[in-house]
Formats: sequence, structure tokens, C-alpha cells
Amino acid sequence: MLTTICLALISAATILFFTRRGLRYLRYFQQEEYNGTRFKNWLIEKRTFDTKGTFIALLAAALSKFATGGDMVTCLVICLLAAAALVFIGFTEEDPRKVGKIKLNMTDRATAIYNLALGLNAIATLIIITATYFLGAGDSIAIYWLVGLGLIQTSPIWIVVANAILWPNEFKKQQAFRQEAKDILAEYQPYTIGITGSYGKTSTKAILGGILEAIEPTFWTPGSINTEMGITRQIRENLKPQQQIAIVEMGAYQIGSIAKLCRFTPPNAGLVTAVGVMHLERFGSANNIYKAKCELAQAIPADGLLVCNGDNPGARKMAAEYPKANTLLYGLEPEIGHLDCWMSDIDAKMEGTNFIINWQGKKYPGFTKLLGAPMLSNLVGAFTMACALGKDPDYVIAAIYNVEPANNRLNLRKNGDGFILDDSYNSNPIGFASALDVLEALEGGRKILMTPGMVELGDIQAAENRQVALKAASICDLAIVVGTTNQAALKAGLLEGGLAADKLMEFPDRDAALAYLTSPEHRQAKDMILIENDLPDLYESIAKF
Repeated sequence: MLTTICLALISAATILFFTRRGLRYLRYFQQEEYNGTRFKNWLIEKRTFDTKGTFIALLAAALSKFATGGDMVTCLVICLLAAAALVFIGFTEEDPRKVGKIKLNMTDRATAIYNLALGLNAIATLIIITATYFLGAGDSIAIYWLVGLGLIQTSPIWIVVANAILWPNEFKKQQAFRQEAKDILAEYQPYTIGITGSYGKTSTKAILGGILEAIEPTFWTPGSINTEMGITRQIRENLKPQQQIAIVEMGAYQIGSIAKLCRFTPPNAGLVTAVGVMHLERFGSANNIYKAKCELAQAIPADGLLVCNGDNPGARKMAAEYPKANTLLYGLEPEIGHLDCWMSDIDAKMEGTNFIINWQGKKYPGFTKLLGAPMLSNLVGAFTMACALGKDPDYVIAAIYNVEPANNRLNLRKNGDGFILDDSYNSNPIGFASALDVLEALEGGRKILMTPGMVELGDIQAAENRQVALKAASICDLAIVVGTTNQAALKAGLLEGGLAADKLMEFPDRDAALAYLTSPEHRQAKDMILIENDLPDLYESIAKF
């Protein structure tokens, strides 16, 4: 009888522990886009295995084995205390639906995965513990606690298994949604512009969308939505018949990603912002990245329009290899090669940038609130595309005046008597260096850099972070390294570049760094703070389980 009660306690505590632990693992699984392989790699790389529940189970097993003298009443007391401790730990852990940079979004899919995983975990717990009993464990309560330990350690597996079981039904639902979106496109037949690039595509999409919307009704996907299902949802819910231009951002997660999107939303025109080393870790080589980005150019019909960043060697090469009836190059550096549209006479100030755009033999002076070479390059790309579509350049210049900087993409905001230059959306070597140039040009007090560095650069990640840190050392009065992902490389570059050791600080996460910078005792008059990149929870710190 006492053994049965102990088994019930162990089983119940293990299942209840999973109710919160499963949610925590699901949050990271969702951030990995429900990709089992990437989730597994994250688990191994970050060593995010359970320690808390394991400690309780091991302690209970040891006490049950060596401290009871075989007395079942004592074993029961140990089981009660250990089960209570396990449940307490489980339910006092952070709730991923409420905390974290990217909170767990309990969509229908996430809810279904969680419920099934919980059910599988409960069934496995009951079956395995019962089987252990009938296989001869008898009154050896320590064995049951070791079984519970194994079940706790396999918590992430149930999430992956549940997703695999549900995938066929999820795939059918996605197919139905995709077909609905394709039917809408077939009915409305908008002129579709695909935008891709290793970086700058989201900003360029927003700029181009803002320009065209000021002239005629235009559809574009919001934020950084660039996957098939994200685009599907936007088309189903937001595309209107009067929107005869549709701008679609196309993200590449592997070779074939963009080709698939082009089959879904066939482009009449395309804009390529850059081919670089972003996501090198995912693609394996620079050549693979180039092949993936070329899928947009290949999908544009021969009589279509291709606009490429002529300052970027990869984009320029693409324009040469896949020319269309109208192929145009834009940029900021006409001295490196022919450009059809370029920006000159750039005069950047705190409130924005004055410029002249050179297009078809004429000069168009203008002003934008945007700062930094990458954003100005994106603006020229949007101008080129809009004018190539037949829009009046003077109207386009007027529309550019009202384009607002996108959140977290090199936008400047007041911070007391100083400023924060927020470039936290993401980062790449060119963008990081340009953001430092903008920081250097700002007039004010201390120049402060806060960054976790750049990620997804594969084998060159450490070298690129060290290199940009060398530049930062010559500009910044204070540098704050966030997290551990690029800690060694950033510190090495900053110190080698001449930054004094007492001007280099380290914080475990973004919130701790911001708390320091904004506290009255640490702020100084007219501080100029560059926040360069903000890594998701997957990268910034190692989760403790």
C-alpha cells in the first residue's frame, strides 16, 4: 500500500513538473520555427538539460536507498517531500507566456503541441513506472525516482514527438490556407514585387511601401514577415482588390526557400538589397547564399524588372547573370562601377539627412529622417524601383520626406538630454560599421556602445565581431558587451583597439545593461548610446533548467 502511494506521488510530481517545463521548452522550439533539428542543436550546444528536477530526483533516490533502512514509512515521507519540492520548483519557474524577449505565443498549433506532449508525457510516466514495478523493482523506491529522473530529462523530446505526430494535419491546414491565398492572388492579380537580400530587405520593403502607398493603394507584408505561412496569412486577411501593387519580402532559410515563395507569389519585379555573409552558419558557404538569393532573379520573367544594389558585389553579379528587359543598378558609390541611380551630396544631421538623387540625367534634392549608409542605400533602392514603375520622381521625393524610420533600425530617439541610436533589430558587419559611423558623427557627450555582437556568421563570426570591435574602440568612450555568445571576440577587439579595460563592461543580458545605463548614478550629460543588435533568448543567455 505504501509503495503504491509512493509510486503515485512520483508519477504525479513528474507529470506536474512537465506542465511548466514543457511550456518553457516549447517557447524555444517555437523560436526555432518548430524545426526539430535546430531545436536539438540548440539543446546540445547550450546544454540546456534539466538540473533542478534531476537534483531532486537523485537526492530522493539516494535518501530512499541509504537513509531509510528499508522502512517504507520513512520512504513515504521522503517521497512526499521530494514530490512537493519537484512541483514547487516546476511552478515557480518563469512562465514563458509572460516573460522573455520573445514570449511563448500559444497559437492553435502551439497549444495542440503542448497538450499532446503533456498527454504523451503522462501516459509514458504511468506506463514506465507501472512496468518497472511489474518487472521486479518492488519496494525499491530509489529505482522509481531514477525512472522519474529519466522522464524529466526527456521533457524536450515529447515536444518534438508531439509536433511530428501533429504535422500531417498541420500540413493539410497550411495547404488549404495557401490555396486560399493563391486564389485571392489569382483573382486580384496585383503587380508583385519581390524583395530579398542578406540584410536591408525589411527596411527597403517598408520604405518602398510607404512611397507607393502615398501615390496609390499598395499592399506589403508588415514587419519582418517573409515566410510562406506568414505571407499567406497577410494575403488572406489584408490584401484588397484596389491594391494593384503587392510588395512581398522573401526570406531564405535554405536553398529553395525563395524559389518556393516565387511559385507562391510569382514576381513581376524584384529588388535585391545585398548578398552577404548573414546566415552563413545556416547556408554553409557564401556561394550557397548567392544561389539562394538568385532564385528571385531567376523567377522574374524576361520582360520583367530587376533592381539590384550596385554597391554590393553579389547583387551586381546577379544583375549581370540574370538580366531582364529592365535591369537597374542603384547605390551610393558610382565610382566603383556604373549605377543607374545613385545618391550624392549626403549631409547627415541629428534630425535627418539631406541628399541629392541622380536619376536619368537629372538631380533630385531631398530630405529623409533616415540615418546611416545602409538605410540611405535602401532608400535609393526604393526610389529606383518606384521610378522604374513609372512614378513621378518629384512625387517619390516628396513621399520620401514623410518616411519614418522603422523601429529598432537605426532610429534616433531622445533619452533625457542625450540620445539612443537604436539599431537593435539585427546586425551584420556592414550595418554595424555604419552604425558606428553615425554614432561618431553625433554631437553630444560620451559615445557608448551596447551590443551582444553579430550571430549566424558561421566560421567567420569571431573574426567579424573582433574586427568591428576594433573600429568601435576608436570611437567609443564606453563599451558594454551583453551576454556570452560573442563575449571573447568583442572583448579582444575592443582591448586590442585601445579601449581602456575600465571602460569595458559586461552584463548577462539586455535588461541588466539598460538598467545600468539608465540609472541616475551612472548616466552622464548628453550620453549618446548605440544599441547594436538585440539577440533573442536563444542566443543572449543560457537558459537554466
